[in-house]
Amino acid sequence: MRKAFTLIELVVALGILAVVLSFAGVIFRVSIDSHRIALANAEIMQKLRVIAEQLDTDFRGLRRDGDIFIIWDAARKSEYRGANANDPAAFERFDRMMFFTTGDFQAYKADPPVRGNVARVCYSLVSRPADNAAGRLKPQRQEPVNRMLARTVHVLVPAAAAADRLDTRSFTDEQWREWSSSLEYDNISLQEWMQIPRAEKIDILSVIGDVTIAGDTQSTTSEAARGVVIDLTQPDPVHALLCEGVGQFAVQGWSDAEQRWIPQVNPNGDERLEDDSDFLLEGGDLHPEHKPGVWYPHGALTLRNITYPASQIDETHLHEVPGLGRALKFTFTLYDSKGVLASGRTFTHIVYLDN
Repeated sequence: MRKAFTLIELVVALGILAVVLSFAGVIFRVSIDSHRIALANAEIMQKLRVIAEQLDTDFRGLRRDGDIFIIWDAARKSEYRGANANDPAAFERFDRMMFFTTGDFQAYKADPPVRGNVARVCYSLVSRPADNAAGRLKPQRQEPVNRMLARTVHVLVPAAAAADRLDTRSFTDEQWREWSSSLEYDNISLQEWMQIPRAEKIDILSVIGDVTIAGDTQSTTSEAARGVVIDLTQPDPVHALLCEGVGQFAVQGWSDAEQRWIPQVNPNGDERLEDDSDFLLEGGDLHPEHKPGVWYPHGALTLRNITYPASQIDETHLHEVPGLGRALKFTFTLYDSKGVLASGRTFTHIVYLDN
């Protein structure tokens, strides 16, 4: 009689095999997940290096004799579900910044290529084309993972004749958008830029900062003219795209007087914004339209609960100006292209201005 396995032995063997296969499946799944997370982190770290190195390069040549213009824009995160509705983590930032810097710049689309050693550089999150009155979908209405960070560069090239100098006074909405999003150089020197009449420059800054500028002289540009709009299906403006998957972009300046970074939505992290928020409020919440900002060296600063002499927003007192100071801290949330890290990763990068 031939020997064979009993039914009990077969059941036990199959049970052991099932356990082994189950453990193998878990190990395989963990290995795959770890590999995907590692690739996602590597992609995010590459994005971080690109942004940080570009910021370092641009601010290394910062021109203190040129305009610095920052709009601070905060909004509530739609996905936040914390107990404290005014926790700092409940807000995200959409700041915009413009400044002048020295370096080796080239406008590649120009024929022949245009080169220069002074340029106007702007950082902002990107609007996308949309079928609405403004013709664009602002970054605040995009999913964080789909947002993009733009770095637009306009090389300054002194005009050969006064008639050729940059003149935006008769720009249409389409011309404003092309100038802001696609063009790579301006026929103007830095000295001539600083002499642009205030009313004309306010319109220029309203387009760059994507904001209505109020005061003694108010901007006249329309919503359709403002911001940086990039259509990824078109080749022309893609050169302005610095990085995809940038969920927020914040700029803060170190204040020796306050011993903290300015501005902050809720510096003490309590349940009330009215106590100490640097942002403009309405009814105890962020104002839906009015955004704080600074315009150096023209003596313009709008921050809640912070007073500073307008006459001292100049080159001599640059390191004392709230929102500028001795260093700038940039905060950005980065996402991988596959959506592996669903919440992204948030980083800060500090650039020193007192070198």
